Amino acid sequence: MVVGLAVVLFCQLVGEIFAYLTHLPLPAPVVGLVLLFAFFLVRDRWQWLPFSLRSEEIDKSCETLVQQMALLFVPAGVGIVQRLGILEANVLGVVAIVVVTTAFSIVVTAFTFRLVSRWFPAPAEGAE
Repeated sequence: MVVGLAVVLFCQLVGEIFAYLTHLPLPAPVVGLVLLFAFFLVRDRWQWLPFSLRSEEIDKSCETLVQQMALLFVPAGVGIVQRLGILEANVLGVVAIVVVTTAFSIVVTAFTFRLVSRWFPAPAEGAE
């Protein structure tokens, strides 16, 4: 499990370095997650990797992190509670942003579904 956690943290570190050096408007955790995803896609094709990197050790580490996800949100919740005054002063703006971004994501999802559904034929009626 230590090797798996080291791989996850290494991807996060590379993401942080990439975001710092490029100054792109892309969060470092997203870059690290993309790197980890790319590693998962190609790790079984690389025969020269040590066995522990091709085993389920990384998968176990990631599953453990996902199981403890609620614990990882505690610092964010504490930060929000500490800044309730700022949140109360800007409640209309926050509510407007939540409503607008939710509507925007629903519209984008609908258009994406329509676009992707054109690539796949609809099943025939009565077919199981």
